[in-house]
Amino acid sequence: MTGITTTDLVKRFDDVTAVDGVDLNVREGEFLVLVGPSGCGKSTTLRLLAGLESPTAGAVEIADEDVTTASPSDRDVAMVFQNYALYPHMTARENMTFGLKTATDFSADAVDDRIAEAAGILDIEDLLDRTPSALSGGEQQRVAIGRALVRDPEVFLMDEPLSNLDAKLRVQMRAELAELHAELQTTTLYVTHDQVEAMTLGDRVAVMYDGEIQQIAPPQQLYDAPETRFVAEFIGSPGMNTVEGTLKRRGDAAHVTWGENSLSLPSAGAVKPYAGDRVVLGVRPEDLTQEMGGPLSMEVTVTEPLGDSLLTRGVVGDTEMEVSLPPRSAVDVGDVLSLTADPQRLHLFDIETGAALYHSAETVGSDAAEPPVADTQRSTT
Repeated sequence: MTGITTTDLVKRFDDVTAVDGVDLNVREGEFLVLVGPSGCGKSTTLRLLAGLESPTAGAVEIADEDVTTASPSDRDVAMVFQNYALYPHMTARENMTFGLKTATDFSADAVDDRIAEAAGILDIEDLLDRTPSALSGGEQQRVAIGRALVRDPEVFLMDEPLSNLDAKLRVQMRAELAELHAELQTTTLYVTHDQVEAMTLGDRVAVMYDGEIQQIAPPQQLYDAPETRFVAEFIGSPGMNTVEGTLKRRGDAAHVTWGENSLSLPSAGAVKPYAGDRVVLGVRPEDLTQEMGGPLSMEVTVTEPLGDSLLTRGVVGDTEMEVSLPPRSAVDVGDVLSLTADPQRLHLFDIETGAALYHSAETVGSDAAEPPVADTQRSTT
């Protein structure tokens, strides 16, 4: 099986721990996206898998073989870099074949066949005799991917390969990468800081922060049931609104209050914290709507027309929040909006650890007396 497994992987640079006990299991044929903010350790993790860095501790397996100390050439992986790494004096064809004849057993005819096949897949047949200076950014990226394809590796490692492209071309290349993976089914680990890219490309997404994996899940599960406050705020564009408040109960009812604002929680019996506990309430911008007499009052500070929606920022109590309204809503800066939230789309997080305590979508209609997610002792790694 051609999967990737890391066990308690650690990388330290002097007194800085860039990767801190990372456990990954990339399944055979899977497209796993590793996403996180700049400096979280995701590119270092990729370099550890490629053999470009040596781990301080832990192990790396590829295709059930321990390659922790193996050289890059012995790992049967191909890496696509952010800056393309094309030789400027070589043609696209020469860049794609550089080192292939000497580093492999492929004959000249086999190499030509592989070039023709990769060029056909990537639609660059007419570009093979051009040097990088005569290629656009998207064309250079296709050549870089073609260089990886001709090696027919067991694993693709991609380090933010689309970050240098303009917005429209990134969308196009995302679709092409998805089609390419659907066709080849090569095990792929893809690193990005762009959470939209992660959600649209990954079979599963691993969210990394401060050298640790916060959560690994399919994209929709990651969005609907974030396991930590960081994941909730990072995933989504914009991310989830979070506000610190107090949980209060009255009989079978529970609600979270902050200032003069309050939101009721459904299935209160499944809410772990007791009355009086300080918690973090989470609600996504699209799950807030205008409603006359709604329980939340927001003074508008910014409006951003996005075409398909009107993103509105404002202050609820002492907390800045965002709400996604219909595109032609009559809302201006200084207006005070009455808002309500979808009761099936509310979340609670531990105020100290950030661990998820409660997702109302998982408890509505349930008779469970305990929350469907782990309690405040849950590990965030």
